[in-house]
Amino acid sequence: MELHAVKTFYSEREGLVTLDDDVLSIVRQVRELYGDRVTISLEPTTGQYVFAEHCEDGTERLIFTSEHLDGRDLERLMQADSQSRGHEDQYDRAEREQDEVKRQLEEQQGEAMKEAHERLAHAIKKDGFAASPWPSSVQVPRGLDG
Repeated sequence: MELHAVKTFYSEREGLVTLDDDVLSIVRQVRELYGDRVTISLEPTTGQYVFAEHCEDGTERLIFTSEHLDGRDLERLMQADSQSRGHEDQYDRAEREQDEVKRQLEEQQGEAMKEAHERLAHAIKKDGFAASPWPSSVQVPRGLDG
């Protein structure tokens, strides 16, 4: 049953429906912000409020459902809509910045280690050891005896 931005209305299934002031306020605000594009319905079997978007191509898409209808739901709807208008999540941005700093630090450490490895390899060659300080093969006995 779709809720309308009027205090009392008639529904064929439910008869005369009267909305609480809080519910009516949210329905009015959604209607003012989104017009007919977003509707709020009451699902009679579960008692949940259903927020749905009516698209230009005629399809109806579920936005979310809620067991209550108050300011939290209006805020949730506006946040969901702000994602499509270029809203940037502050936590997501901070996490991306942290990842970039970590990547740069690892890159700097890799460069510093590369120089140290090159100096070590040069020193080993200079002292007459093979290019690699580790043996290229290892002999493993077949049994304990030998």
